[in-house]
Amino acid sequence: MVGLIQKLFLDMIQALGGEAAVAEIKKQAGVPLDTVFQINEVYPDEEWQRLLAAGLKVLKITPEQADEYYADYFGKDAVKRFPTWFEMCKNSYEFLLIQPTIHNCFATGVADQKSRDVINDKFVVDKLPNKLITHYRSPNGHCGLYKALARWMIRYYKDEAIIDEKQCMKSGGKECEIHIEYPKMGA
Repeated sequence: MVGLIQKLFLDMIQALGGEAAVAEIKKQAGVPLDTVFQINEVYPDEEWQRLLAAGLKVLKITPEQADEYYADYFGKDAVKRFPTWFEMCKNSYEFLLIQPTIHNCFATGVADQKSRDVINDKFVVDKLPNKLITHYRSPNGHCGLYKALARWMIRYYKDEAIIDEKQCMKSGGKECEIHIEYPKMGA
C-alpha cells in the first residue's frame, strides 16, 4: 500500500479524534508511535489492514462510515495537493477513466519491481459510451472505498451517475467489477 493512504488516514483520524486517537490506533496496530508515512513509499498491506481495523475500533465507526469519511477527506486533500488532476478533466467520467493511471503513477518511484507490479495490477477500467467498468483486485478489499471515492468525484463535478457493483471479491468473485453509468452523458 502506498504511504499516501496511511498518511491521509492518520491525518483524518487526527482531525476527527485528535493526537490521542492517532497514538491509540498506532499502538493497537503495532506501528511505532514515531512512524511517519511517506506518500511515495510502499508499506505492507497487513500493516494498513491493522491500522484500519484499529481506526474503526477507536473511532467506533463502521467500514462503510470509514469509506465515506476517508473519501471526503481524500477528495478535498487531492483537490489541493494535485489540482492538475482536476483541471485536466471536465467531468467525473474523465477523472475516473484516468484513475488507474493516477494510482499507478505512485508506483513509478518504487524501486522494487514486485512492489510496483502489485500496485499496478489493482485497477483496470473499460471505457464504454456513457459507462465505465472498473475491475478492482486487491487483498485490501476496498471496493467500498472505491465506490465512495467515485460518489465523491461525481458530486465534485456535479454529474449524474449510477454505481452498481456486479461482482465482489468479498462475496467470492475473482474481482470487484464496478459499473458507473452516466445516463445523461452526451444527451
